[in-house]
Amino acid sequence: MKSVNQYLILLLWLVSSLPFAQAQEDCLSIQDDYVSLIESGKYRFANTPADNAKGEPLASINFDKLSSYQAYLDGAYQVVVDKNPRANMPCPIVTKTYQQLAKKNQWSKTPKISQLVAPFELAQENNDKAILLIHGLTDSPFSFHDLSQFFYQQGFTVRTLLLPGHGVAPSELVHTDYEKWQQAATFAIDQTLNDYQQVYLGGLSTGGALIFNYLMQQQQVDEKIKGLFMWSPASKAKSDLAWLAKYIDGIPFIDWIDLDADIDFAKYESFPYNAGAQVHALMKLVVGEGANASRQMHDIPLFVVASEHDQTIDTAHTLQLVQQWLLASPIAQMKKSMLIYYGDNNKLPSRLVDVMEVIVPECSPESLCSEIFDVAHIATTNSPNNPHYGVNGQYRNCGHYVTDAPRYKACKHNKQVIKGEVTAMNLTRDLPMQRLTYNPYYQEMLEAMTVFLRNTD
Repeated sequence: MKSVNQYLILLLWLVSSLPFAQAQEDCLSIQDDYVSLIESGKYRFANTPADNAKGEPLASINFDKLSSYQAYLDGAYQVVVDKNPRANMPCPIVTKTYQQLAKKNQWSKTPKISQLVAPFELAQENNDKAILLIHGLTDSPFSFHDLSQFFYQQGFTVRTLLLPGHGVAPSELVHTDYEKWQQAATFAIDQTLNDYQQVYLGGLSTGGALIFNYLMQQQQVDEKIKGLFMWSPASKAKSDLAWLAKYIDGIPFIDWIDLDADIDFAKYESFPYNAGAQVHALMKLVVGEGANASRQMHDIPLFVVASEHDQTIDTAHTLQLVQQWLLASPIAQMKKSMLIYYGDNNKLPSRLVDVMEVIVPECSPESLCSEIFDVAHIATTNSPNNPHYGVNGQYRNCGHYVTDAPRYKACKHNKQVIKGEVTAMNLTRDLPMQRLTYNPYYQEMLEAMTVFLRNTD
């Protein structure tokens, strides 16, 4: 009997030693392994056909042959499942949007990464209005999990789009071009206009540039479009050297501006030169000198959220674009537009306050914003309650220190850090700085959005 027990103990030990019996990695546990992940690039590269156990081609989308938005959603989800090396990794980040999708699709209580980054639709019954939300460069539709709840509660069917090259791995951006983003945006906008009677379009950063670009190419726009939401819209890169990206990208074997750990399941951390080159080319179509003569401005009200201290996009350029757009509208339409500006209102263009309502939130000492050093480009759409990017989220954005190992480590682990935008001043402060990933004025923004919807409905 004793020998049988010994064999059982040995068998249990052997089973527990097998790879499948080990505690399964999830999107939170891998954060502790960021040093080796920077070096190995384990999650930097997308799956290839060689990684497919069945030997079958990986999924792709032909926008010209899609019959419906649901067909697009199904196809895009399969692309993520096939190409994302972490697609099936558990990720205990449960948002209200995920709970809705899980109930609809009979998913488990614990999400998989593929289910969090894929495009989605929150459909209302028997409604005639919808909003389409387009994410930014290196992002995924997860960046709209919070705002989707606001729009859904306002009675909208909410649709999101996954831009080609996203939701998979950073290597997908090495070869993606902006024409593919345009094609995806055109399909999503046209399909939503075909399906609904009242349509709003919303874009974060590059998503905003794609919406402007789509509209500026139209001689006339569909009257179904009632308004535009723009969060940190892309107009011109903050760096004056952004134009060099396409030339550096042409040098053989030089692909990457930044190499990071890529532990953020919802947003790429490593960044290739081609990504910068493509968004630069797209923005030139919207604000470039050659584009000014041919672009069409339209009588569509704007709701814009922008930070003076944005270190990704030149906010002054964005505000100039907004002013030009509104000056092409009748005064009555101008006045429906709203700007939420996180900065010094004395630095606003002089005519902007005459053509739209401008809100500059004030920060009281007891408010969440009192501990924030400037609102970051990437923070505007996320609630402080977001389980990944919010106040209590485990993830910390520290990529600005990736070449400074001690500071990077301190940013990731220190109890005392500051939060804000990666301005030169903030980076010289004594405490390490975590780039802000949530909007400390989120509730105030939702209140203003409610007013905008009421004025434009």
